[in-house]
Amino acid sequence: MTTIPGAWSNQVWWPQNEQPQERWTLPEFSAPALQLSYQSYQSYAYLPVPLHEQHASLGHSYPLAHVADGYPAPAPYVEPPYQLLPQAAEPPIAAEVTDAVEVEAEVEVEVEELPLPADRLVPEARPVKVSVDNNRCHIYGICQQEAPEVFRISEGGSLHYTGTVPAHLAARARQAARCCPMQAVAISGATPPGARRRRRAAAVRPTGYRRIVVAGGGLAGLSAASRLRERGYDGELVLVGEELRRPYSRPPLSKQFLAGELGAEDLTFRADDTLQAHWLLGTQLLGLDTERKSVELRGGERLPYDGLVIATGVDAKRLPSTPVISDRIRTVRTLADAAAIQQAMQQARAHHLVILGGGFVGCELACTARDLGMEVTLIVHSAPLLRRVLGSKLGEVVGRIQARAGVDVRLSTRISHWHDTGAGLRLRLDDGELLEADFVVLGLGSVPRTEWLRGSTLEVTDGVLCDATCHALDVAGRPMPGIVAAGDVASWPNARFDATPRRVEHLIHAVEMGQHAADALLEGPDQAPRFTPVPRFWSEQHGTRLQAVGMPALGERMEIVEGSLRSESFVATYHRDTARGSQLVAAVAFDMPSQLLDYRDAIGRIGPLPRTLTSRRRRR
Repeated sequence: MTTIPGAWSNQVWWPQNEQPQERWTLPEFSAPALQLSYQSYQSYAYLPVPLHEQHASLGHSYPLAHVADGYPAPAPYVEPPYQLLPQAAEPPIAAEVTDAVEVEAEVEVEVEELPLPADRLVPEARPVKVSVDNNRCHIYGICQQEAPEVFRISEGGSLHYTGTVPAHLAARARQAARCCPMQAVAISGATPPGARRRRRAAAVRPTGYRRIVVAGGGLAGLSAASRLRERGYDGELVLVGEELRRPYSRPPLSKQFLAGELGAEDLTFRADDTLQAHWLLGTQLLGLDTERKSVELRGGERLPYDGLVIATGVDAKRLPSTPVISDRIRTVRTLADAAAIQQAMQQARAHHLVILGGGFVGCELACTARDLGMEVTLIVHSAPLLRRVLGSKLGEVVGRIQARAGVDVRLSTRISHWHDTGAGLRLRLDDGELLEADFVVLGLGSVPRTEWLRGSTLEVTDGVLCDATCHALDVAGRPMPGIVAAGDVASWPNARFDATPRRVEHLIHAVEMGQHAADALLEGPDQAPRFTPVPRFWSEQHGTRLQAVGMPALGERMEIVEGSLRSESFVATYHRDTARGSQLVAAVAFDMPSQLLDYRDAIGRIGPLPRTLTSRRRRR
């Protein structure tokens, strides 16, 4: 328990486990670790309960002048990282609700430290300009999730945004731009040096870190490197990537890139000009020596480091029975993979495409191939599609959408024999049927890229095993100072849900975990907060937009809370039972992007949902 002095601001505070009788104010702390940004989705100290003329909606803030007579109805709820524990003696000082409340008093509020939110964005000093490339934008709605005060998708499906964003929302707008898979959002207007405030008492520039090596040339590594510079680190920064290209967006590989809508340069992430990093591209990592603090590169060269970020990502998975990947059998993990598939399509060599795997990659690739007029067979070992991600009910909805678009979906089916005829591939299914295919794409999932860490002191069970702060663990389970991991390769316990280490493979996660890993590296395992994000991902299935927050795979039961399965436009929530009650672990929306917003900040909540959510439920 820690006691932190504070002063009242003009925000309303609802204390945990109490129904207030008066309008109380929210303390705004000055301690670096607990600075409050009430404009953000998740503040550094609290998630303020927002106020609206009609209802309260978690995740938004409004001026107090908008409060109607009477107190809003939802049950009190304070999001991590801190749970408010009201003083037992008497309640906090009550104040009149005005545009500015000044109370000459200091109070002490006890807080119980809980997991910090994923982002600790600091308000910037100046407004910024926002622009959106309509040719790139596919209305996935990620920008609206990250910055709903700036971006909004109308019921008709068009994107509206604020051209000039005030300083207090600038950091949120930048985060939305980073998370856009299409790189459609551009932010202009730089924050002057020194404008960003320190958020924690820990030093921003540790004297021991003369060189930080980022192992991995993907988005998580780029995000970590950018965050290090943002935090004031001015030492040497080296990024090592096995591909010859700088970090690029992978989600469009199976969609817009294959369709010819985007080229290779369009996918490349815009690196900050102030990054000032050394890039070692086309360089393979062979080993790690934690005692000598060096990584071994192909050719025998050793690269010393003082701090290390491991962000090597994943490789595409292959079945043991699958023949060596040839010109007609491909994965779609890298730009080179996608370029080979695209070339085959453009040369009319692939009239019939067989896709092995019913995950997002397989389903999205089927959409692209059908749009190009190809015959598509989707072979899935299990049933239905996306079952491991969304469960059976929603997987069946995706299956109907695919079948309606002309995809031949084969559930609970395996390929028992492969034969290259010279003109194509002949596949024998486990039921004896023969399929003639021009091209086969494997979408069977992924495996973490940790071969180069074998023999090191790090624990590499299903990826780089980390503690809750993103610090890599050694084989004895101890956090390694100076070594963190981020992105697809990192397995860590998200305390928002439980203590089980898991890997998360989504674009937004790579951005957030890269940022947090950089913070943790600078702050050390004893000072760094726990990484407790709400995972967010999206997909598009033949025009139906799917968005999700949380971890649906953890759900034990699913409930349709808005819309209906029959209409294929709905919001579904996923719950599981814990010792303390029912926990909301995820929410998924089909063609309801705006309706999903308010569920994000309730993910991980145990007990009844806020009334603002339950009151919106419609009859199925």
